[in-house]
Amino acid sequence: MQVPAGDLAVYRTGNDPQTLPDDVRDKVMAALTSYLNAAAVKPLKTGAADPAALATSLSPATAARLAGPDRAVLLDEGLPPSVSKIVVTAAPVALTGLADGQGNVVVVTAKLDVTTTTKTAKGKLTIKRTGDIVLTPDAGAWKIDGYSLTVDRVGKGLGAGATTTTTVTPAAPAATTPGTVAK
Repeated sequence: MQVPAGDLAVYRTGNDPQTLPDDVRDKVMAALTSYLNAAAVKPLKTGAADPAALATSLSPATAARLAGPDRAVLLDEGLPPSVSKIVVTAAPVALTGLADGQGNVVVVTAKLDVTTTTKTAKGKLTIKRTGDIVLTPDAGAWKIDGYSLTVDRVGKGLGAGATTTTTVTPAAPAATTPGTVAK
């Protein structure tokens, strides 16, 4: 499954970059694709997320949140297993970056709108995940460091039939520089 990039924008304090650099865009999209495959597709096939792939796409702080209630928002585990093809449809992901005075992109927000559909032994299952994903650079890669997501799961075999889960977890605030007021 591949997620397409959409509109690109950069807010900056200096003159550069004029747009989100290709290498940043590619690494952000790779992290999002890896996350969705590990957290949404793999659990529908095997019942569990892919921890190795999650480690490459989630920051340590976000990975730690998997031990709490955010797990139900970030991962599609514990659902009836798929008995047919898993179809993932993603709207183009709008990416908005923030660059520092030296032209380095230091954070990117991705607007996610993904629908996963499949058939289980009990019937059709649809999962819609929408919201914002915040990514930050980490040793040459980009990782998910915050999110505001809504996940709607509809189908038979889900207990009450439909569940909606919303979690807002902002990324850690950036360090301030002299003359900057953080609000």
